[in-house]
Amino acid sequence: MADRATRYPGSAGAMDGGTLPAMPTRELPAAPRLRKIIGPGVVIAAVGIGTGEYLLHPFITSRVGLTFLWAAAIGLGLQYFINTEVARYTLATGETILTGFLRLWRGWAPLFIAMTVIPFAWPAWMTSSAQMLTFPLGGGNVQWIAVGGLVLIGAVLTFSPVVYKTVEKLEMFKIIMVLLFVAFALVLIGWQPWTDLPHATVQGIGRLPQEVPVGVLMSALVFAGGGGAVNLAVSNWARDKGWGMGIHAPRVVSPVTGEEEAGTATGYQFEITDTSMSRWKQWWKAVRIEQFVTFYLVTLVSIVVFALLAYKIIGVGGYTGPADLGFIKFEGTALGEQYGQWLKILFWTIGAVSLVFANLVVVDLVARITSNILATTYLRDHTTWTEAKTYMAAVWVMVGLGAGILALGLDQPLVLIAIAALLNGLVMVVYCVLIIRVNGALDHRIGISRPRRIVLAVASVAYAAFTVYTIVTWIHS
Repeated sequence: MADRATRYPGSAGAMDGGTLPAMPTRELPAAPRLRKIIGPGVVIAAVGIGTGEYLLHPFITSRVGLTFLWAAAIGLGLQYFINTEVARYTLATGETILTGFLRLWRGWAPLFIAMTVIPFAWPAWMTSSAQMLTFPLGGGNVQWIAVGGLVLIGAVLTFSPVVYKTVEKLEMFKIIMVLLFVAFALVLIGWQPWTDLPHATVQGIGRLPQEVPVGVLMSALVFAGGGGAVNLAVSNWARDKGWGMGIHAPRVVSPVTGEEEAGTATGYQFEITDTSMSRWKQWWKAVRIEQFVTFYLVTLVSIVVFALLAYKIIGVGGYTGPADLGFIKFEGTALGEQYGQWLKILFWTIGAVSLVFANLVVVDLVARITSNILATTYLRDHTTWTEAKTYMAAVWVMVGLGAGILALGLDQPLVLIAIAALLNGLVMVVYCVLIIRVNGALDHRIGISRPRRIVLAVASVAYAAFTVYTIVTWIHS
């Protein structure tokens, strides 16, 4: 293996190309300024800021106080390591991490398509947004609003000349909007709830509160941040952003309004020299900073502040209803009664918009992962069905699946989120192991370190244990 690693320095070529063609050699570009690479962390945070921070952790706080916020900090920490390891592979090869998995075994192709489409086919975020819109409107048909929102998402992604640029701009707008509300919420919260936070959090470490439905706990753990295939899509967004060797990869564009770029779904290696290693260290440092600030810190601060807002406005035991969006309606009403009706409308509107943008990311990532797998395997030599065209087809399949599920009457948002969380927990168990294998096949100078292998192994065991716990609890309930 050492000889092969020397023959293919700085690439997945330590597997001799695996089941796919070996990577040709190209130059690793110099890393730009940090502000130029910001983006993928924002996009993935946009999914978490719409479920974990707005819906789940505030509800848990209303039942048991601040004692479960430890799970958000640890869950986000594990996902930070997952995200940066996913990005490592794309930095080194210009390929997505899914392509790396396929180099190990082509059989992962149908399995990962299923593991991506099935958990996210449930239109949980869009349904939540639609229901939330009915609060300020005083009513409305949730199913029709949700279907209309899905069609709008499909149209936005279809007619974007360069899809990633549109997604990044929209999610950046969402993050700014949420952070402005977070800053305002800090004024409402005051100082007292912050003094209760350290003791309550430490006291709750390791405890799974029995007062909260296990499906809600599972959702809060998995969707604190990204969750499931969302984390894998960091690789796709990094490639389109031009991180590292991703600069040589074609971007996904609209077949309608954009001009398709030449290239393949497989990547490139770079020769390891003093120059390339200096550039690699710059890239690796920049990516870790980008993910830590825009993903970990932004998401954690948002979760904590929204939980403290519920703690301040509702209190522990102040809401006794079920785990559904009635809680958000209750919290908004309480805000309106204490600070004015305008704040109630603002709170619900921000939540609804935030969830629409989260669902846009979900549709985008499912279409990206599916089209990338197909372009790498079954359609690799197909001239008509390019990755961009396959992406657009996948977008509308997701829209159709979501509409079909709603037509069947499955329109309970938190139930759909709980189902998605359980399925995504299983996906994370599998891919944590695969990431260790793929990044371990990179040249040792740029591959995964031993401490990071341990972190990902712990993550795999933790997600497996919590998934089994959830299933057993459901069976006996």
